[in-house]
Amino acid sequence: MTWQDRLMTGDQYMIAIHRLGMTQAGSARFLGISERQVRRYVRQEIDVPIATALLLRCMLLHKERPIIPKWRAGAY
Repeated sequence: MTWQDRLMTGDQYMIAIHRLGMTQAGSARFLGISERQVRRYVRQEIDVPIATALLLRCMLLHKERPIIPKWRAGAY
């Protein structure tokens, strides 16, 4: 497997989080990033980090459900 095989497009990101039962906001909280950064992944303005793509794919493969932290004002 090459590093290119590990890349994830914005569409693939949306499919993955949807299958995991997350919204864009929920995925941002789960990953500890801003909602703006998630929107930039989806619009393909920036690349989804390989580690994030691998995590989401592993969770799908092993049927793991994310534990999404509750929203807190000023958390991000």
